[in-house]
Amino acid sequence: MKKYGLMGGTFDPIHLGHLMISEYVKEDLGLDEIIFIPTGNPPHKTDYLPADQRYNMVSIAIRENQDFKISDVETKRVKESYSIETINILKEELQGDLYFIIGSDSLFDLKNWKDIEKLATLVDFACAVRPHYALEKEIKKEIDYLDKKYHVRVHMVDSPLYDISSTKIRKRLKEKKSVKYIVPDEVIDYIDENNLYRG
Repeated sequence: MKKYGLMGGTFDPIHLGHLMISEYVKEDLGLDEIIFIPTGNPPHKTDYLPADQRYNMVSIAIRENQDFKISDVETKRVKESYSIETINILKEELQGDLYFIIGSDSLFDLKNWKDIEKLATLVDFACAVRPHYALEKEIKKEIDYLDKKYHVRVHMVDSPLYDISSTKIRKRLKEKKSVKYIVPDEVIDYIDENNLYRG
């Protein structure tokens, strides 16, 4: 049975941090593929690019890696969806073991996710530990709590040291500054060709 990593996010825009974490998780957990899942267009949110443009940027960023795929399971929806709904669809489509990739910030919010106990029966979580976020002891304590209370299985993966965020990238682009070496060159070309973020 195949093992899939699920990397969700707005990807506004996708950057090298997303790609590095995905590669590390894939290798450390012995996954066959990473599925990137850009979020859709919730009607009450207007502060990021339309789903089709974010989807296009992810497609461009991952096309050289045969183990990276993309899913439109969320971008084709009109309303905002919960993770449990997305996972139910993917579980049926992929017919394999699923590993939901999260950052350490999301780890501490897992207990508040909709139907977390049901979700825990469908996926394992791969927690990419980001630098300077929380002490390893605190993370392990939270993992133990989630396991005992909700039967959530979390695998810790050391992610590369980076300090990249899509928010900072958008700010630099708006200020007409370079984002070379933090965003794939082909994605930068797409941004320039479509005059995105530049204000």
